[in-house]
Amino acid sequence: SQRQQRRRDMPQSHASTSRTRPLVLAAGCFAAAAAQAPGAPIMKHSFMAPFEAVNDFTGMRVISDWELGGSAVAHRGFVRLTAEKQSQKGWIANRNSFEGGEWSLAMELRATGESQYLFGDGLAIWFTTAYDVIEGPVFGREDYWTGLGIFFDTFQNVDQQHHHKHPYIYAMVNDGTQHYVPDAEKKLDKAKQILPGAHDNSGCSFDFRYNEARQDVSVLNHTRVHITYSASQRRLNLRLQQTSVGHDGEWYQCLEAKDVELPSSGYFAISSATGDLVDNHDIMHFVVRGTEGVDNVDQDHQAWLDQQKALAAMQQSELDLRPAEAVQRDYARALAAHTASLKALSASVDKLQQQMEFQLASIQAGVAIARTTVDDKANELREVKERVEKESSSAKVISELKKDAADEMKQMKTEFKEALKSGGGVSSLSFYFLLLLIVALGGVGYNRYRKIMKSHLL
Repeated sequence: SQRQQRRRDMPQSHASTSRTRPLVLAAGCFAAAAAQAPGAPIMKHSFMAPFEAVNDFTGMRVISDWELGGSAVAHRGFVRLTAEKQSQKGWIANRNSFEGGEWSLAMELRATGESQYLFGDGLAIWFTTAYDVIEGPVFGREDYWTGLGIFFDTFQNVDQQHHHKHPYIYAMVNDGTQHYVPDAEKKLDKAKQILPGAHDNSGCSFDFRYNEARQDVSVLNHTRVHITYSASQRRLNLRLQQTSVGHDGEWYQCLEAKDVELPSSGYFAISSATGDLVDNHDIMHFVVRGTEGVDNVDQDHQAWLDQQKALAAMQQSELDLRPAEAVQRDYARALAAHTASLKALSASVDKLQQQMEFQLASIQAGVAIARTTVDDKANELREVKERVEKESSSAKVISELKKDAADEMKQMKTEFKEALKSGGGVSSLSFYFLLLLIVALGGVGYNRYRKIMKSHLL
């Protein structure tokens, strides 16, 4: 009762201050957290695995707001633009126009192949004014584009001169009138062509590819690409980071291009191509975020990565037993160990699922190549068989003609001898008549031979 009395006697102003102080403190913390929180992905310009949606008509996986073309196929855990198959071109293009001069792009890719030294061709990130992706020679897309192209070139053009090693990453801005010249300074009008590395600080050599034959490589080895653009500063930056199981490498600053002017609005896309040399080109996620008002875009990106890791850890923490559930204290250690085991098992199952999906995609590509090769060889064998049969038939006809001609000549010789014996001589007129008869018979035989040859061989 005395405590209640003292509470009633407390000055009103002091009581109100006590009540509002926690609210002000909480509001201040919320404001600070909001200022430090990274911007959310713009979902109509982004995609992230897993891809669960399936087209009811085709039965293929689809990605909202994105269009796949060429050899590109969406799997549950990744988008495969090209497989280890020759002469493939695949792309994925955003259907929505992006408008904004300050943006950050995060892409996670996986470029792999069985060959240690021979591979190609690479992939490209696009920001262009054209919505449609038309198949062409520039990493699977048409030439003379308007906008930005960032190329991840893995093919070493040994017959052309350059001063960098591959894989080589470089950026190009085209106004729609310049011709793309890959990896060479040819003697053309430079005002009408664009060259790799022609712009200062617009390219770097970075080995983002993984060789599948290595024992320390798994499907979880990815390459992170972080691209930022500021229209106000006219600056384009690109960083790269290698990742492995439970480890993130150091960020590598690839390019810092100044005086870069991009279209105020455009469409994002990714394309890839293989030629005589092949590789798998997979995309795990492609996330676009606005950076208007962000002072440090690199720190903002790291905050977004930390946020994604925290969300993943939160999902895993659902397997932890809460204190209220541990009724008997003796079982606490065993329950905690069981929870850790479940976490490890969940991670292993997720890795195994990706491994099987990755291998299945490679097997499907290999089966398709083998089927095509077998069909081609079967057609060749069929053609050879038909040709042999035709030649055998022609040889038989020729042999019969030779035999008929020999019989006719033998008969003519016999008749000629009999004529000599009966007449005691041959006049010049009879001789010329006999010669004319021989020539006529030879002409008839030759014409018959030509007709038979045409009917059997053509």
